[in-house]
Amino acid sequence: MVERVALTLMLRDGYEQVSVDDIAREARIGRTTFFRYFKSKPGVVWSAFDDTISWLAENLSERRESLGILDAVRESIVFSTRSAIYNSEVWLERFRLLDICGELRADAYDHWERWASTIATSVATRTGLSPQDAIPMAIAGAARGIFLSELRSWLNTDDDREDILARLDRNLRTVFTALSSLLAEF
Repeated sequence: MVERVALTLMLRDGYEQVSVDDIAREARIGRTTFFRYFKSKPGVVWSAFDDTISWLAENLSERRESLGILDAVRESIVFSTRSAIYNSEVWLERFRLLDICGELRADAYDHWERWASTIATSVATRTGLSPQDAIPMAIAGAARGIFLSELRSWLNTDDDREDILARLDRNLRTVFTALSSLLAEF
């Protein structure tokens, strides 16, 4: 509930204009309670995305041996995204806020790098390469591009969550099929 209140206020009034006190007052909680939920005001925006990164990492390690590398990455991205958008009523809305708020865009780089690094590390582990090598980085970069593309597409549609997940899965499958030759020797 606090997350929904905070994001609603931020989208309506502007991120910079909304204070922790505003969020607490609207959510009918105290400041101390707010800080039990979130470490900071930006934490409202980033905490659920950080959870998504954790789910992605966990799922990648679970799928390590049972699938090919690209299928494991694709399924893990779809799984972590499904978990995220069904665990938070406003998970997708935070990306609308990120597109309009310069202050949050500065933080976005670090979060997106952690997301992509999770994928590159998994690919590297399975191939014996370094996470900074071209192949793991190319796969992670392609995955991030598709993920961002789907989030931005959602901002311009009224698609439901299952439509987004189906498109994400289909587009990851298409691009990863094209990239599969990178992993032919692994």
